[in-house]
Amino acid sequence: MERTTVGRRKVLQAGGATGLLVATGVFGACARKGWLRPPILRPGPVHQRRLVMIEMAGGCDGLSMVAPTGDPNYRRLRPTTAIPAAGTHPLDEHWGYHPALAQLARQGATVVAGVGVATPDLSHFEMMYRWQSGDPDGRARPDTGFLGRLCDVLGEPGTPAVGVSLGLGATPALASKRVTTLSVDAGNEGRFPAFDDDGIDAAWLAAQRAMAHPDRADSPLLATARAGTATALRFSDAVATLPPAADGYPDSGLAAQLRVAARLLADENLGLRIVHVPMDADFDTHTGHPDRFTALMTEFDAAVAAFRADLAGRGLADRVLIAAHSEFGRRVPENDGSGLDHGAAGTALLIGPTVPGLAGEPPSLRRLDADGNVVATVPMAEFHATLADTWFGVPASEVLAGSPRPIPGVLPVLK
Repeated sequence: MERTTVGRRKVLQAGGATGLLVATGVFGACARKGWLRPPILRPGPVHQRRLVMIEMAGGCDGLSMVAPTGDPNYRRLRPTTAIPAAGTHPLDEHWGYHPALAQLARQGATVVAGVGVATPDLSHFEMMYRWQSGDPDGRARPDTGFLGRLCDVLGEPGTPAVGVSLGLGATPALASKRVTTLSVDAGNEGRFPAFDDDGIDAAWLAAQRAMAHPDRADSPLLATARAGTATALRFSDAVATLPPAADGYPDSGLAAQLRVAARLLADENLGLRIVHVPMDADFDTHTGHPDRFTALMTEFDAAVAAFRADLAGRGLADRVLIAAHSEFGRRVPENDGSGLDHGAAGTALLIGPTVPGLAGEPPSLRRLDADGNVVATVPMAEFHATLADTWFGVPASEVLAGSPRPIPGVLPVLK
């Protein structure tokens, strides 16, 4: 596998662009009508590309994030929670961004509505596992994560970290076999836990380095613990000289995570290709959906806009793809508490050097499942294949079961 990967990289660096797809005529027609005006950025070389995966756990309602305002069934099924068409930022004649997503609408995104699986489960834990592992039906139960398998193909074992999760615990999404992937605390800028007192800090780090030194008498459990500490210390040493943080970020948890992500991605010496960002927010809006969702979208919009500005300032805007997804969407009919219960298919976003607009087949509110949920029109596997094949140039069959095809028309070829 490694020999194939190296050969592919050389071909791509030499000018091959097989992962790029031609923008459809639909975009041009929409732009002429004034629905879509965001600029299109040409993606950078494949070997320089990075991915930032934002995980919106809890079940983000895709029909509020990007609302089907042109469908009369939308307001019929959601008399109190539907987004008024007049308040949205029109994507086209049928769909519009949530009012709080003004900057995202202006800068543009690829909207993948109706992404999900053929046999959905209403459990947060089960569906998040399927997304993180790249196991659509939940039966294969792989011991690595989808992002971890990508890291194994893309990275080198000698680098400090090929994938990093900016959360407080390990994520199955980055479980790998060949290369180093880590979870680090964004509040500590990726450094090993430290103390404010320099003397105590130096003593603490010296003790940790001593404890990380292997011994032939170690039990397997102790050897694993020592190796984990050594890996964390190595990464901490590598990020000690990160480029400075940029100004302009709002005061929010997601903004803090993305500010660190920009610094990590700006350091070429880390060998970092993937950053996983678990958004610390509650998308499980069973009650009071309209106000709660507006607050969530306000945070998302401001943080992502600041991050994109930061990437542009560092010359990375054409190299970083931001993908945002949730484990599932919400049920289409609202409940009695102005809320929305667990659903099935949801909406994912691809933000960066992509073709703005809808990608894939949008779902229909005239054809719901027995529980009143949107039926998936874009398989999860095709979304994952788009990240692997179209963005990174990695054949989907190397990291996913079967040979799922990527979603067409996501990346532009500009003339």
